[in-house]
Amino acid sequence: MPYNRLTLASIFLAASLLFTACGEVPALDGVSASSSGDFVYRNHNFGSNRDAEYRKGVKDGCKTSDGDYTKNHTLFNAENDYRVGWEHGRMHCKGTK
Repeated sequence: MPYNRLTLASIFLAASLLFTACGEVPALDGVSASSSGDFVYRNHNFGSNRDAEYRKGVKDGCKTSDGDYTKNHTLFNAENDYRVGWEHGRMHCKGTK
C-alpha cells in the first residue's frame, strides 16, 4: 500500500511524541529536572523557584519520613525556607520510598 509524505510524516510525529518523555528527566538522587523549572523530588512536584534551603529541607524531610530522622536544627530554626521544605518533604514523601 503506497503512503504519501503527509501520512508518513504524521506517523513519524505521532511515534516521536509517544516515545518521548513529557518534560521530566529523572536523576540518580531522586530529583527530576522539569522543563518548566519546577522542583520535582520522588515524583512529587514541589513547585517552581525553590531555593537551595527549601530543596535541602525537602530531601531531609523525605529521609525523615522513611524512618531515618534527618534535620538540620540550625537551619530549621533560622531559615523559613528550610523549615517549610522539611515539613513538605516529610508530609509528601511518606510512603513513597
